[in-house]
Amino acid sequence: MENINPVFRSLAVIEENILEKLTVERIADSIHVSKYHYQRLFREIMGDSVMRYVTRRRILLAAADLAGTEASILDIALKYGYESHEGFSRSFRAHMGVSPKDYRKYHFSICSLKMQKERKTMLYSKTTDEMIRNLNNLIVQIKEAAAYTRKSRETDPNTADLYAEFWDTASANADAMAEELSALLKRITGILQRPDGISARFLIVKAMEDAAFRSNILAFQTRLLSARAKPEHRPALEPVCQQYIGLARNAQVKSGEIAGLFNELSSLIFKDMRDTAVQKLRAAAEKGNAAAQALEPGLGYIAEELRALAEELSSLSLEDVRVSALEDDLFRLDIAASAANMELLRDPSRKPQLDPIRAFREQLEETLQFFGNLSEDLAQGLASQGKEPVLERSDEKLYNDRVFQSRILLFYLKGEVQRLEPQLDAEQKAALEGVCTRMETLLQAGGPTEESPLRRLVGTLQWVQERLQAEAGKLGEDGSPLQFLAGEIQLLAGHAAMNS
Repeated sequence: MENINPVFRSLAVIEENILEKLTVERIADSIHVSKYHYQRLFREIMGDSVMRYVTRRRILLAAADLAGTEASILDIALKYGYESHEGFSRSFRAHMGVSPKDYRKYHFSICSLKMQKERKTMLYSKTTDEMIRNLNNLIVQIKEAAAYTRKSRETDPNTADLYAEFWDTASANADAMAEELSALLKRITGILQRPDGISARFLIVKAMEDAAFRSNILAFQTRLLSARAKPEHRPALEPVCQQYIGLARNAQVKSGEIAGLFNELSSLIFKDMRDTAVQKLRAAAEKGNAAAQALEPGLGYIAEELRALAEELSSLSLEDVRVSALEDDLFRLDIAASAANMELLRDPSRKPQLDPIRAFREQLEETLQFFGNLSEDLAQGLASQGKEPVLERSDEKLYNDRVFQSRILLFYLKGEVQRLEPQLDAEQKAALEGVCTRMETLLQAGGPTEESPLRRLVGTLQWVQERLQAEAGKLGEDGSPLQFLAGEIQLLAGHAAMNS
């Protein structure tokens, strides 16, 4: 016990006395280290202060009680050393992103409660805690927006029947999004078990971006509905619009924060991946040598092939690893295994000699799967020390996002022009159809150009917005939806300009 790092010894002390009053002095004394030295060492190894770590442990244990027991919030607060419901709620919200009441109500997942004893794992744990806090906060807001939408049907009978179907669809979409993000929590908590699982990180970042985008679409649809509504109906619709506008903003912020948290850990993530990759190659080589040794004497030519495969694997650098080459190695191994099987048919007593070959194959297949799951960018990052790819969208992806959003706006714009057609004179109709055509031509354009695609998109969107604004002004109150769409196109042009 004395040989264990004093900080790790203190973790056991904290865990054993988590329900008691703990101070830095008491913990330091229990491991026979000075308070000053202990605080410095703890922060250096664990990446956090002693008492913040204690608070985080208590909050996680309290979260487990909220999810798994029927004890009152006050009883749980008192159990973990809080003197009041209010103090516990403030601390819980600061760490988990939601109130204890909402946490229990929406049955959130929590971080692994297992005490960790590695600095690396602690850094993962701190980051995943922050991600969970952000996600919990967003999920509650989504569910509250859905509940508010359903409730709005009851508050104004004059609009309830007219907009009931839309409100039902909007609340159902919000509920579905909340469920998907709740499932995402499980992926995030799984990071602690598989810190080298980089693919999960990209999936999480992509899922958050999708949630932000879908939140924006919900906000857009509710605002367009309000713009199309009769003036006397808009006051009843405005509070629901504000719910989804706030949700969209928060989703965008949380998406950026979670991507940023992953990027903070990128060096650690890729170091783990490199270590795992080297370990898998080394394990495959060791099992290959063991399989070769098991076949000697008597089957020297097969043992020679297995040893050659093992030698190739052990000499590979990460820069030289190719999935196609590993696939070829697996095929060569299968041929060798088949030959060994045929040779040993004449002597069943030697069948156990095939077991090491099977173990070699399983390890080589696992190694192939690991490298096969990496995208080209990830594989390059794995092989390049100090040049880890950042978890953010490329210029091409950003451009494609803006084009996709432009297509959605064009879709609604065409619908609005068609809806207004009976009220348009020939000149107005031609002008609006010209706007749609200009926008559609841009979105179908391809091939090389001196102007960057994003800059060209920005220019067209700005032109469309100005023309649309002018035509909407001629239509008076009937032009409100066009005014709204012009504003959305202006916002999109501004976002695209920031990326160009």
